[in-house]
Amino acid sequence: MEAQLDKISYSVQNLAAATDLSVDSIQKAIKRSELVPSYFGTKPVILADEARRWIASLPNEKPERAA
Repeated sequence: MEAQLDKISYSVQNLAAATDLSVDSIQKAIKRSELVPSYFGTKPVILADEARRWIASLPNEKPERAA
């Protein structure tokens, strides 16, 4: 299923819902500077182009688990 990224920007909660990822996953990506938000005051807003760039940068293969 492809994510529905058809808005101009997303709150962290709405991006999580649009991508079927958790809010925690989105927040961790922001803290690691993998996903770069813009800000409206103190509220992070993720532009649709940035969300698409970040999703496209995710690995295509499932990572190996450490034993």
